[in-house]
Amino acid sequence: MAKAVVLYSGGLDSSLALGIVKKWGIEIYALHISHKFISSQQLPTIDGLKTVDVTDEFAKIVQEPEYGYGKNLNPCIDCRILMLNKAKDYMKKIEADFVVTGEVLEQRPMSQRLDTLLLIEKRAGLEGLVVRPLSGALLPPTIPETKGLIDRKNMLKIKGKSRRLSLEIAKTMNVVDFFSPSGGCLLTDPGFCRRLADMLRSQEEISVRDIELLKIGRHFRIASDAKLIVGRNEGENTVIEEIVDESHFLLCVPDTGSPSALLHGDKKYMKVAAAITARYSDRKKEPKVEVHCKQKGKTTTIVVEPVDDEDLNKWRI
Repeated sequence: MAKAVVLYSGGLDSSLALGIVKKWGIEIYALHISHKFISSQQLPTIDGLKTVDVTDEFAKIVQEPEYGYGKNLNPCIDCRILMLNKAKDYMKKIEADFVVTGEVLEQRPMSQRLDTLLLIEKRAGLEGLVVRPLSGALLPPTIPETKGLIDRKNMLKIKGKSRRLSLEIAKTMNVVDFFSPSGGCLLTDPGFCRRLADMLRSQEEISVRDIELLKIGRHFRIASDAKLIVGRNEGENTVIEEIVDESHFLLCVPDTGSPSALLHGDKKYMKVAAAITARYSDRKKEPKVEVHCKQKGKTTTIVVEPVDDEDLNKWRI
């Protein structure tokens, strides 16, 4: 029996690809490539699913992608090359015959054109070994086809951005547990990308903690070397309080409803940071507000006037 590594994202297309190849009688090894730029979602249950985290490698790609960015700051082509490289490693380890993806021809303008699909698999060292069952009948024959491991007649001819046909096929196959198209990579989200672009301008490297902070709160660029993150709810306050380290200042307004705020920068920016924190507390309409600022276990108190909206907007990222 032939064996295949199936790249599985949890979305409609990869779920269909997995189901289709399984119907062919292929021994399936599902592989999920994870990184912190993906929004947190619970993957559907897949027997034997292997997950590989590539956050560190992907963060470097995001900073300087060889093939540039697609929508917003998504390095689509470099991302696909990285994923196929990981699939190739797994394929070799388990001695599988080929790799399967849920890619659809011309569904995405940058990474799913015919020339780009072929470029990506070549750069990953998988030329001719990537099977795309949703569009395979429209693509050049693969090595598994020429070897008789799979039948080209079973390939589909889906093409373009519409998901209507894919959804109809999912119904006939009873494939119902998959993520909606709106979920997934945060690098296609304009708000997240504004924050990321600001970070790329201000620092040379991106850590896992940096990425987690980009996902939460309101962000303000107070100065080129100072940024404030203000929690929007109790959950975000908790994350900020847990992630803060000795290089940061943690701010809040005591004895009232208040966000937790994290200042990354010199203490000379403390007054501005405190005024913004006060603006989002339940005491924002008071003329003077007491704000607690904590660093390295030591708490100081600043009394400030909550910032007005005009000043607030000039700092907002």
